[in-house]
Amino acid sequence: MPMPSSLLRFGVLPLALALASCGDDPKGDDTAGDDRLPGEDATVVVFDGEHVYFGDQDRRSVDVEVEFPAEDVTFEQITGRFALRCPDGGCDWWDRYATFGLVLDPGTEAERYVELDRFITAYRVGFSWQADLTDLRPVLTGAQTMRVFIDTWVGPGHENGSGWLVDAAIDFVGGPPPSPEPIANLPVWGHQSWNAGLEDNPVEVQVVPQQVELPADLSQVTFRSFISGHGWNNGQNCAEFCAKEHFYTVGGVEFGREVWREDCAETVTDGTQQGTWTYSRAGWCPGAQVFPWDTDVTAQVQAGSSTELSYRLEDFDWWGDGDQPYYYMSGMLIAYR
Repeated sequence: MPMPSSLLRFGVLPLALALASCGDDPKGDDTAGDDRLPGEDATVVVFDGEHVYFGDQDRRSVDVEVEFPAEDVTFEQITGRFALRCPDGGCDWWDRYATFGLVLDPGTEAERYVELDRFITAYRVGFSWQADLTDLRPVLTGAQTMRVFIDTWVGPGHENGSGWLVDAAIDFVGGPPPSPEPIANLPVWGHQSWNAGLEDNPVEVQVVPQQVELPADLSQVTFRSFISGHGWNNGQNCAEFCAKEHFYTVGGVEFGREVWREDCAETVTDGTQQGTWTYSRAGWCPGAQVFPWDTDVTAQVQAGSSTELSYRLEDFDWWGDGDQPYYYMSGMLIAYR
């Protein structure tokens, strides 16, 4: 299934883009220093029963404006609380790809989407989950445009359900910042989809290597990525039901892992799901959050300089039958001091 136009290939963010917090610019010049005070506990409601659906309107993607705490106060913990509920007419019958994040330069030619969390809807029932967003404080600051997208194709009056009601709130716990403290979230690859197994359109053409400038005062760097495989109606059951090795190279050093999830039968939802929810899948389960892949890459980068990142999939040739195998992926560097 191709990525819808509202999110399709937002492209790569500007190479030197650094979304820094606490008064720091991308080079690490500290203007806030020790003058910052612990913030008060706060909850920012992003979505409250937002109806996401497809029908007389295309409301698969919904944007809202929110105000997060200012950068001159600190928090020791930030937690996202999410829930999907059934509207009148019932929940969508199917397991749908979904993502939550923020929008840079909304409504302009330079618009970019930065993925903060990913999830897959359950079959016909709601569910809830939490995500640790503490490392994303650099972007959870001040006025932001937030987005939820669910790749649903049903809505009010549809025989297969009316879509979803989305709740999302972010809790800020005041206190000293964590140690090490996240100071910049540096998008590497914008949220995108790409097709796998094509000899005439290899992965490196679709997921282009990038250069990213790092802050000067960092002490640690983590690479965070979301990857999930989709499409299955073919002889190889790829990419949803086939395990593949995925590799990133950071600063000339490659690391990889098999993107596969075997705990789907343990998924807890608001009721019993229908469908094949117990089957293992390529990095996801119906009715569950998609967990980020975090890797410490401190030894592979140098503070205050540019580093190159690239991506590859294990050798794989699609037979050309049935559904085209494809992946959704995004990646960012998180710098700490």
